[in-house]
Amino acid sequence: MKWNIGTKIGAGYALALSMLVILGMVSYRNTTGFIEAAQLKVHTYQVLENLAGVLSALKDAETGQRGYIIVGEERYLQPYQTGTAAVNKALLNLRHLTEDNPTQQHRLDTLEPLIAAKLSELKETIDLRKGKGFEAALQVVRTDKGRQVMDEIRKVTEEMGNEEKTLLDQRDGEVKTSSQTTISSIVYGVPFAFAVLALIGFLITRIITRQLRESINLLSSSASEILATTSQVASGAAETASAVSETTATVEEVKQTAQVSSQKARSVSDNAQKTAQVSQGGRKSVEDAIAGMQRIQEQMESIAESIVRLSEQSQAIGEIIATVNDLAEQSNVLAVNAAIEAAKAGEHGKGFGVVAQEVKSLAEQSKQATGQVRAILGEIQKATGAAVLATEQGNKAVEAGVKQTTETGESIRLLAESIHEAAQAATQIAASSQQQMVGMDQVALAMENIKQASVQNVAGTKQAEVAAQNLHELGQKLSDMIGSRAS
Repeated sequence: MKWNIGTKIGAGYALALSMLVILGMVSYRNTTGFIEAAQLKVHTYQVLENLAGVLSALKDAETGQRGYIIVGEERYLQPYQTGTAAVNKALLNLRHLTEDNPTQQHRLDTLEPLIAAKLSELKETIDLRKGKGFEAALQVVRTDKGRQVMDEIRKVTEEMGNEEKTLLDQRDGEVKTSSQTTISSIVYGVPFAFAVLALIGFLITRIITRQLRESINLLSSSASEILATTSQVASGAAETASAVSETTATVEEVKQTAQVSSQKARSVSDNAQKTAQVSQGGRKSVEDAIAGMQRIQEQMESIAESIVRLSEQSQAIGEIIATVNDLAEQSNVLAVNAAIEAAKAGEHGKGFGVVAQEVKSLAEQSKQATGQVRAILGEIQKATGAAVLATEQGNKAVEAGVKQTTETGESIRLLAESIHEAAQAATQIAASSQQQMVGMDQVALAMENIKQASVQNVAGTKQAEVAAQNLHELGQKLSDMIGSRAS
């Protein structure tokens, strides 16, 4: 990846800042460690001081106790009272200072009962001196109970002091290490950073100078080439101007031809649109005719079904008439038999004979009516057969008409699609012609712009020649500023 000059200078500054940040962080870290180690040393000295304070306070209390036992005056108890208060305060301080050290806390747990026992022994002898005199107190002192407790106290405090001294030695080492590290980072880090930054600055300056020199040489050679090229461009610009004039005239002729073609294409498109509309109307009419023929076919089928049902009903009526005729024959026979029986009965059968005569008369009438109905039904059946035949023929004719109309509609549909495609093609041709006209207008405008640009190029080449000369002089000045070529 190639870096520009600004990036290289920025990288140098970034490296310098990075080294300063690193030195600062190292120094801060070492200084922080030094401060922490120093604080731990102070903490250790405070523990040792309070341990010494415990022993000193106990000694003061023991001194006050002995003085009071010997002399018996209250003023000798002041060291005892002061020592007792100092012991309690020192124990509280030790408990607080060693709360992060479980071992020392355990030793304090051992030390506190011993100190309490010692203070109790001192108080006991003082009370005996007050109440029973010197001999009673002296006997308690001679038991050496107080000395033994004091020895235990010294032993525990000595163990605590030894551990704190060990910690003090360790913390002294940490302080020395931190201070040495801080000094080393400053003494060696600063010169190292200075040397690295000086080397990097020298390298960046050398690289930038070499790049500038190469750029200046390239600028000088480019200026010479520009001077040679501008003369060629000037002669080419004159030839281009004449060629552009001829091309402009040709483009104007092509523009007029395109205008005529566009008008004709627009006319063809309009006619194609009208034809497509007419074909769409014919197609709709054919579709309506097909729908009407289909409805007629459905009606013919319905009529045929009705006639068939009528024929079936006529046959049923014929059967009923035959049954009625049979009943009439049987009624006539029964009437004759009834008349004979009535004649046999004499006077008693006259009424029944009249009824039989009426039944016979009705039977004759029913027979005559049945004959008439049968004749009429025969005519109806003949007409129904003729109607069924005619309906079948009409249905066949309708089917043929539907088929022919469907074929005609399909032909018209195909024709309409062809006309529609032709209309779309004509519309596209018209649109293309219009676009060609717009394009020709743009070409004509572009040619006019090219003509003007050619004129401007001629003037520009003169200015480029002057600029190239200025670039050459600028390259010479930069070369003089940089000085001799870097080794």
